[in-house]
Amino acid sequence: MIDDLVSDLHLLQKADSLIGKIWLKVIARRFSLFMFAGLIAVFGLGMADIAGLYALQGPAGPVWAAVIVAMADFAIAAIVLLIARNSEPGPEIDLALDVRKMAIEAIKTDAADLKVTIDAIGQEVRDAKDTIAGFVQNPLDVAAQKLLIPAAISIINGLRSKKEQA
Repeated sequence: MIDDLVSDLHLLQKADSLIGKIWLKVIARRFSLFMFAGLIAVFGLGMADIAGLYALQGPAGPVWAAVIVAMADFAIAAIVLLIARNSEPGPEIDLALDVRKMAIEAIKTDAADLKVTIDAIGQEVRDAKDTIAGFVQNPLDVAAQKLLIPAAISIINGLRSKKEQA
């Protein structure tokens, strides 16, 4: 019974560990993509700065080329951000959550069984305590109830069975 409880607790620990690893991978993937999008945005900002510089120097063609490149960098950064935001764990998270749920149910069942056993042991201890307390207070009454009466019943039953056999 306690072995089952320990086994179920171990299973719960493994399921929680698996769930944690899966979410850690998702968070790492998101973080990496966010960092990559940030890097692209920094390059886009650099290009926008260069475009602004060229725009101030004169209305030539290189300015608009830099603006187009900067806008393309911002668009790529936005796409990467959308991919990172929508990144979710795969179907293995459902399996891990199901295993976790089963482990919790098994632990509840084992704990209920353990409680019933402990309550029964407690009742036996209380009964033994009451018997000992009764024997200390009235040893003859307890001896008569616990020893003499069952012995007398046994002797009477034995005599009846001999009488019936004869």
